[in-house]
Amino acid sequence: MPIVIAVISTLAFWFVYWLFRMGGLERMQEASARRKDAARLAKARESERLAPLRAVDDPRDAVVILMLLIARVGGDPTREQIAGIEKIVGSVFGAEYELAERMRHARFIASRADSFEQAAGLFTDMFLKRLTPDERRQLVRMVEEAAELEHHSEAHVDAINVLRRRMGLAPAS
Repeated sequence: MPIVIAVISTLAFWFVYWLFRMGGLERMQEASARRKDAARLAKARESERLAPLRAVDDPRDAVVILMLLIARVGGDPTREQIAGIEKIVGSVFGAEYELAERMRHARFIASRADSFEQAAGLFTDMFLKRLTPDERRQLVRMVEEAAELEHHSEAHVDAINVLRRRMGLAPAS
C-alpha cells in the first residue's frame, strides 16, 4: 500500500510540475482555443455556403430553385429535365421573367443546397408571407410537374409532401 501511495504522489507531483512550470496549462488553453476557433470557422463556412439561399427574395426565383432541387432528388438533373423546367417556368411566369439569366442564377444557388427539404425550409417563411393560398398551390403544382419530367419516385413524393406541409396545404392522399 505505501508503494501505491508513493507512485500516485510522484505522478501527482510531476503532473502539477508539468502543469505550472512546463507550460501545461497554456497548452491546454491553446488546445481549447483551437477547438473553439475550428468550431467558429466551420459555422462561418456553413453560413457562407448557405448565404445565396438566404439571399433569395423573389418567390419566383425560389420556386425555380425548388424545381431544380426536386429534379436533383434522383440524381443530377438531365438536360431534358432542365429544358422541361425552363418550359414550365416560361409558360407560368411569362416573357418578362429573364429566363436564361435567372436559370443560371437558380442553378448556382441550387448547387449550394444540401437537399430539397433544406431549401424548402429556408423559403417557407417567404412563401407564407408573400404568396396567397392559390399561389402556394400553384407553386406545389409546378414542383410536382418538375418531379414528373422523367421519373417520379417515392423520394419525390416525400419531398413534395414536406413542401405541402410547410405551406399549410394538406398532403395528397
